[in-house]
Amino acid sequence: MRSVFDAIKSIVALAPLAASAAQNGTVIDTMGFNTLTFVVSNGAATGSPSSYTVDAKVQESAASDGSGMTDVTGATITQITGDAATKVIRVEGLGTSRKRYLRIVVTPALSGGSTPKALIGAVANLGRAYSEPVGNTN
Repeated sequence: MRSVFDAIKSIVALAPLAASAAQNGTVIDTMGFNTLTFVVSNGAATGSPSSYTVDAKVQESAASDGSGMTDVTGATITQITGDAATKVIRVEGLGTSRKRYLRIVVTPALSGGSTPKALIGAVANLGRAYSEPVGNTN
């Protein structure tokens, strides 16, 4: 019997961190998959900011080291607000109209407080694999 575990490969795209400036996620190799979603989450900010938001975008490159990354048009999240908020960016066309390597870039905007930082993390879910099971590891 197959399950979602056999059909979706999950990768930590951005390990949870406290950030006050833009952060680049891990470069994800999309070879062998048709679709990808980035799930971006933020938690309570530190440093008592009066307000904060988190923006995110997807970038692509033909190079495995991520050099020459360019923004993927339309693959953005604008202003995740509030504690424990989560949003998803969906990327289609892997292997056809997209370059092979993708990454998430998150940018917090904080105001007020004492050296405030936003708690941010992201997971990449690769789906519709050409061949299953996809080889998740525990």
